[in-house]
Amino acid sequence: MKKYLEDLKQELLKKKLTNKEIEEILADHEEMIQNAMDEGLSEDEIKAKFGKPKQLAEELADFEPKESIKQQETESFTLYESYEVNEDEISVSVKLTSEDVVYQESPNSKINVYYKGKGKIDKYTVSYKSGKFELLGQTGVNLLFSFSKSNDLDFIVELPKTVVVSEFAHQGVNSDVLLKNLEIKNFKLTTTNGDIVIENSKLGAAYWHTVNGDLFIKDSQMDKLDSSQVSGDIKLEHVKITGDVVSNTVSGDLLFTDSSCEEFTLKTVSGDLDGKEFYPKSVSLKSVSGDIKIRNKEKTYIKVLTKHSLSGDIDIN
Repeated sequence: MKKYLEDLKQELLKKKLTNKEIEEILADHEEMIQNAMDEGLSEDEIKAKFGKPKQLAEELADFEPKESIKQQETESFTLYESYEVNEDEISVSVKLTSEDVVYQESPNSKINVYYKGKGKIDKYTVSYKSGKFELLGQTGVNLLFSFSKSNDLDFIVELPKTVVVSEFAHQGVNSDVLLKNLEIKNFKLTTTNGDIVIENSKLGAAYWHTVNGDLFIKDSQMDKLDSSQVSGDIKLEHVKITGDVVSNTVSGDLLFTDSSCEEFTLKTVSGDLDGKEFYPKSVSLKSVSGDIKIRNKEKTYIKVLTKHSLSGDIDIN
């Protein structure tokens, strides 16, 4: 069974598990396989019992809990508010203009709000009541025309890991966002000129609309995704989407690497799609001039429901 364990190791490496996690899984399965052999099971029976290495790796990768990545340091920030959360579920609503914000898990059962910068904190609305947290930008500032960051604040918002975030809505102009180590049922993001980074998170149903800002989503999971972009680029790296993806782009490019979904629907004017190890089960593709390429080492069948292009190339192999 050495080949079986080696094949399992290679499949686990593709799932981006840590070396420690892989070593523990292989040690456990080597012991279980040896016990099965001692009980008189044949090699074929053992393979049937444990399943194919690829299928087993997928199940183990989904089951294996991921350690939180490094949190943003708060030492240089000032703690503004700390709210004890007694509810099972909370909602988050944030509207910012020119302020950058980090969302991450709290080390305790509280919502912690930190800030730093030259702006005046009393110009902001920060509140938590009846399970609803709000962070609203400076009063009297026009969301569409304020782009100066010189007198603004940066924020860190920590959310309790043990509490379900049922609704999360972020609206920003010229506001960068970093979100990591969080689990959110319904995620909505609307940004203009702001870059977004999402790491090691589970977003459930995700929707975003971006103008000019870039998005980078890494080591995360979603139930489904509805994406709309004007000119910003989107990069997905090691992202598993258990449901469908609908993507509409004007000129923004998409780079999907080591990711998967059920049905993938793309409508693009001039934006390109570059899929490397991108595994949708089916695709519907429509392009005016953007090029669409999906190139995978593993030759799994991708069902093409529709495809149409005026001048762009469509290549799936």
